[in-house]
Amino acid sequence: MNGNLFKSAGVAIGILIGLILALALILIANNNRKVRSEYDERQLRVRGDAYRYAYYSMIICEVILLILSIGEVTLPVPDYVLHFGGILIGCLVLSTYCIWKDAYWGLNNNRRRYGIILVVAGLLNAIPLFGALSHKSTLDFPYVNLLTCVMLLVVGAELLLKQFLDRRAENREGNA
Repeated sequence: MNGNLFKSAGVAIGILIGLILALALILIANNNRKVRSEYDERQLRVRGDAYRYAYYSMIICEVILLILSIGEVTLPVPDYVLHFGGILIGCLVLSTYCIWKDAYWGLNNNRRRYGIILVVAGLLNAIPLFGALSHKSTLDFPYVNLLTCVMLLVVGAELLLKQFLDRRAENREGNA
């Protein structure tokens, strides 16, 4: 019991430190050094839709987990990893919708700085994976890091693909 309490407290403290670090990085990454990103009216409308779709996707994930729990279906990963996966699916839905509807980047965002932050976040989340694999321990807790790395890779790939397609379209318009 005490071990789980300390583990939960450690996770809570880690999340708090992560949030403080995220706020500091946002201050650095935004051109005007504000915490909030600024969006035009169209972007705000699109982001509202994206938040709604992300919310629905998280609810669907939780309903699936509820059904599995009621049916006493056990999976080879801890429940907290599955719930965290549901949260990441919501984040992925939000990001994906915003990326493809041109509402991901705020008017005051420095894309290069945010790109660096995404890469560093991915690398930091990969560190526990290497440690777990080298010690041949179970991947209970590092599954959270694995899921986060996958989400960051998908978002990064989408951002690069969107940038490539936008530049290609601009070049076609310029040559026409």
